Amino acid sequence: MQKVVLSEISLIHGDVKTPKGFEIDRVKIKNDILSSFVENKRISQNNKDYSYQDYKVPFSPPLQWLNDYLRDHVRLEHDFTLIPKLHFGVVLNPQEKSFLRNQVDPVDLKNAADFTLIYVVECEKDSCELIIEFDDNRRKGRTWHIPLQNNYFYLFPSTQKYFISENKSNKINTFLTSTYEYI
Repeated sequence: MQKVVLSEISLIHGDVKTPKGFEIDRVKIKNDILSSFVENKRISQNNKDYSYQDYKVPFSPPLQWLNDYLRDHVRLEHDFTLIPKLHFGVVLNPQEKSFLRNQVDPVDLKNAADFTLIYVVECEKDSCELIIEFDDNRRKGRTWHIPLQNNYFYLFPSTQKYFISENKSNKINTFLTSTYEYI
């Protein structure tokens, strides 16, 4: 008897472990996201679009270091290379949650991202979860609940629907979302 895996939904996750003195400057990334939030630098100006709640994140050395870290570790541990496409920030005030969405345009699959990354810039402990929807053959609409922690990343196929649950804290939670192609 033989088994062949025809399809797989992978979730790659972990904390960003850098040598002492070379930590990712999460404060800089957070300030860039919050600055875009305050100045209304949205990905889309259409309030009917999901990306209306997504905020531009300018290029910065910490963002580049995070991309380099992920690219190198994914290549080393999983044998494929990530190529960045888009970065944006998500800000969740107390009692807010994100939309259920994925990161593909169904009418432009050729240019769609392959992977979505959620990086936790700053999130109060036990205040929210990343929830990923998936189908397990005929068992449709399953969900995977992942408690979010600072300096952790979660990488999954961009076709998966996901959302960040309600912020149960009394502080603002800040996340970086990135999309990638792979080769």
